[in-house]
Amino acid sequence: MDRRIDRPPRWRRLAPRFSLILLLLALGAAALRWAGEPASKTVSAPQLATVRQGDFRDELLLRARAEPLRSVQLDAAEAGRVEAVLTQDGELVAAGAPLYRLLSPEQEQLLMQRSAEVAQQMANVSVQRSAQAASLAQNRRELAQLQAAQQHAEAELQRQSQLAAAGFVSMAALEQAQRQARLADQLLQQAQRDQRQEADTRQQSLDEMARAVQGLRRGLQLLERSRERLLQRAPIAGRLSGFQLQVGASVRPGDRLGRIDDPSGGMQLLAEVDEYYLPRLQIGQLALSSVVDTLGELRLAQILPQVQGGKVRVLLRWANGLTNLAPGQAVDLRLQLDRARPALLLPDGPGVQTQLYVLQGRELRRRSVQLGRRAAGQVEVLAGLQAGEQVLVSQTPVDLANSYQMP
Repeated sequence: MDRRIDRPPRWRRLAPRFSLILLLLALGAAALRWAGEPASKTVSAPQLATVRQGDFRDELLLRARAEPLRSVQLDAAEAGRVEAVLTQDGELVAAGAPLYRLLSPEQEQLLMQRSAEVAQQMANVSVQRSAQAASLAQNRRELAQLQAAQQHAEAELQRQSQLAAAGFVSMAALEQAQRQARLADQLLQQAQRDQRQEADTRQQSLDEMARAVQGLRRGLQLLERSRERLLQRAPIAGRLSGFQLQVGASVRPGDRLGRIDDPSGGMQLLAEVDEYYLPRLQIGQLALSSVVDTLGELRLAQILPQVQGGKVRVLLRWANGLTNLAPGQAVDLRLQLDRARPALLLPDGPGVQTQLYVLQGRELRRRSVQLGRRAAGQVEVLAGLQAGEQVLVSQTPVDLANSYQMP
C-alpha cells in the first residue's frame, strides 16, 4: 500500500552546502596567513656585542665596608634597669669614662641578705670561740685538781712504803695506797686525752665555720664588685658607635649595647664573596680601587669561611694601616684572583652560553662555542668564535631555532 513521504525542510537541505563553504573560507584564510609569513622568525630588541682580543683580567668585583682594626663590643655584664645614660652615640670617649648606670633592686636585696648572712656567721664564730675559751678554762681547772690528786696519791704511796718497810703498817694498807696512786694517774691521763680530743673537735668546728665565713665574704665581695659594674665604663678610648640606650630600658647580661672603635689603630675592609669563589681565594691576593690605590697596596689578609646566605666574608688590610676612612664607609674593589692573560673576550650576558647566536649578514645563526672563565663582566672565549664577530648577548629565544632575522 502506498504512503505519502513528507519533503524535508529547506534549511536541512541547504546545511551541507553551507558547511562546505565555511570549510573553503577557513582553508583560504590559512593559506593567505601562511603566504604572508617570512621564512624565519625575527628577534625583538636584540643586544649584540663584538668579540675582541684583549687581556682577560681574572678579577672579582666587591663592595667592601671600612672597619677599624681595633674595636671592642659593649655587652651588658649585669642585669638591671637603665638609671642614667652618661654619653651619646658618636662621641669620642676616653678609657674608663662612664657610659651608663644601671639600677638593680634584686641585686641590692641580695647584697643585704648576703651581708646579714656574713654577720650571722661571724656572730656564731664568736660564740663558738667564747665557748671554747670557757671550756679550756674549765679543763685547766679540772686538770690542776687531778694533778694535785695524783701528786697526793704518789706522796701517800711513798709514805706507806716507808712505813711498811719499818713494819709499822700492814701490807693491806700499802696495797691500798698503791691502788689509789694508780687510779689518780689513770684519771689524770684520761682527762688529758679527753681534753685534747675535745679541743681538736672544737678547733675543727671553728675552722669549718671560718672557711664558711670566708666563702660568704668572697660572695659578698663579688656582689659588691657586680654592684660596681652597674656603672659601665669604656674599656678603651675611641668613638662610640651603635649606642642607642635609653633611660628606663631593661638590660640583660649579654645584650649588645654598641661598640667602641679606635680609628688610630688602623683600618681594614670587610667584604662578602659568593661561596662559588671560596676555593680560589688566597691570602695575599691584591685588591685595586680608585679610592684606595693611592694609600698603598691592599691585600687579602683573612678569609672567614663560614657560609651565611651563600656568602663568605673576607678581610683586606694595608701593610701600614689606614686612618682617613670613616668606619662604615663603602669602597668598591677589584680583587685579582689571577694575573692578566691574552684571550678572546666577550661581554657577559644571559645569551652568552655554550649555544649562542652569531650575526651573519642579517641573520642570527646558532653556533656551539667553548667558553672559559667569567670575571668582572667578561667571558673568556676558548673556541668557536673569532675576533670581530658579533654575538647576541641578550636573552636567547625560547624555541631555540637555528636562525633568526634581525628586526
